Amino acid sequence: MAYVTGDTILDDHYNGFANDNSPNNVNKIWGVGNGNYGYGQSNTISSVSAGNTVSATQWNTLLDRMDNIENHQGSSITTGAGTLSGGDPIAAILSISTDITTLGTNRYNVSGGNITQTSNPNTVNRTFTGSWSASTIHEVSFTFASSDALRYFFNAGGKITHVWNLSGGTSDGKYDEWVDLFNTKAATFTISAVADSLSGSGSASTNLNEGFWSAGITNGGAYQVHQKMFADTAPYTTNYVQWEVKVSGTAGSNGGKGEVLTIKASAIDAAADQVDEGQDPQDPLDPAVTNLDIVNGNLSSSWSYFKPNTTYLNNDAVGTITAAEVTQSQS
Repeated sequence: MAYVTGDTILDDHYNGFANDNSPNNVNKIWGVGNGNYGYGQSNTISSVSAGNTVSATQWNTLLDRMDNIENHQGSSITTGAGTLSGGDPIAAILSISTDITTLGTNRYNVSGGNITQTSNPNTVNRTFTGSWSASTIHEVSFTFASSDALRYFFNAGGKITHVWNLSGGTSDGKYDEWVDLFNTKAATFTISAVADSLSGSGSASTNLNEGFWSAGITNGGAYQVHQKMFADTAPYTTNYVQWEVKVSGTAGSNGGKGEVLTIKASAIDAAADQVDEGQDPQDPLDPAVTNLDIVNGNLSSSWSYFKPNTTYLNNDAVGTITAAEVTQSQS
């Protein structure tokens, strides 16, 4: 039905906007939802009983929820917050369907002030200080109260980041190339609902860019590689950094994947190393050759999560996030 200003709003159309229309309605975005829909908010909109008149108060509640979603996302819609009184003509109906579609399309977006960063959660950050020539790996889990809480985190705009940074080591060909790869070419790894990326100036060989809702992330499934980047200067072009993601726990009944998200950050030295082991007693080890292929210094591994806050959301549906180191190694 096409509405014009002054028309009576039928209960079934109001209920469609609030709860029934597919693929987008206000409660589907704002409430529990299912899968990649739902912010987990408790103050959802009640349906109107068949044959009943939609009151100005009910209409204002619908408009107010839309306004909350718009402000949380940083979206721009035509319909304003509810300021109607009994007997007022409903002009906003002309654009409400289009506006709800916009809010559904933008459901993963979050405006900058509506997300709060926690750096080094549960002190999971680590600085590796040894010398290495094969690999450095740091694996960290993020545990949520439930699979729904994890859904709400990403659906409402949450994200997790990781950064390698190498400094303070002995400058040589290999070390300098690792510094370039860690600090400049790859830089920050970020995973959000439907995207993942590296912020640096390099070109990733694997750039999945599908985020948490990638079909390859399944409950109890194996790691999926999301980002991988190789060094770009010979003879070290087989060295690379890589980020893998998996989910475990109880999937629940609302389209979740589990409550434990685990990310493995790896730095793999696959270059053909030159090592002079010497031949006692007449040919001692030559450190000038061997040490060219050993990396030292301080390699920091830093994690953060960015959690949707309640500036415009009604309640903290995500709750506590517990980070924990799963494994760490350097060799």
